[in-house]
Amino acid sequence: MRPVDINRYNRAAGDIDGWFSEDAARLFGWVDEIQKAHKISGNLFEIGCHHGKSAQLLGMMAQPQVESVLVCDLFGNQADNVSGSGNGDREIFEHNMKPLDNRSVSYRVFQKNSLHLTPADIGTNYRFFHIDGGHNPDEALADLQLAAACLSDKGIIALDDPFRSEWPGVTEALIRFIDANPDFEALIVGCNKILLTRKSASALYLKEFESHSAQNAIGFGYPWKIKSLPFLGANLRILFVPDYREHLTPGNLLRRIYHSPWLSKFRTSKGSYTPVTTKVNSGGGVA
Repeated sequence: MRPVDINRYNRAAGDIDGWFSEDAARLFGWVDEIQKAHKISGNLFEIGCHHGKSAQLLGMMAQPQVESVLVCDLFGNQADNVSGSGNGDREIFEHNMKPLDNRSVSYRVFQKNSLHLTPADIGTNYRFFHIDGGHNPDEALADLQLAAACLSDKGIIALDDPFRSEWPGVTEALIRFIDANPDFEALIVGCNKILLTRKSASALYLKEFESHSAQNAIGFGYPWKIKSLPFLGANLRILFVPDYREHLTPGNLLRRIYHSPWLSKFRTSKGSYTPVTTKVNSGGGVA
């Protein structure tokens, strides 16, 4: 998705109840733009959709009439919500997904415990798999294993709450998953999400994530930073805003103005995000 489309989504989705942040939407949109630049196609899946805030974004990421969005949520079956992570409402979800009708994007709902889903149920070749379901170790690990079994060769798994102190089970599941699946690695963490992919595909994503021009264009320029630290045998990129840059000092305010998108238009002729792997804007997202 182009930055303008991500901004449009964030404005439209502001009233939808949920914990999916504007920055997380920007990160997902960045992945979508990279995938489309590399002609990575496939359906999109989400476990734990609550009221549809992030599922609506997946619908905007999907290519109309070519890709579908599939979701799984307990909704009214809260007896199975043993970790107490969210309380979805299918009627509200269906209402919030109506904008996808205008884009001819189809979606399918599995109202059940994701522990009972199999690759035979949902199919394979997913390019994007968002996991925000049960937060106990076994629940999150089962969702990760399902995603890995259904993911395309160059697809991305996005895991919610990877290092939150309130949900240590997700961290345990992440570590157990990486240990049991050495062909996968964690690429980048930020915005309360961690992105994983197969090691064979990591280079094409890291080339984008480490490009300063790509960071600025998608909206992760100043005051954001990306640093690299070892994690489970690989280098994990960490997307964050340093504490000292969050303080509203005169110097920081001036830097924010200088690096703001509207002012950057006067410093460069590039008006939209262009992947570093191609000279032509991929034009992904909503026209």
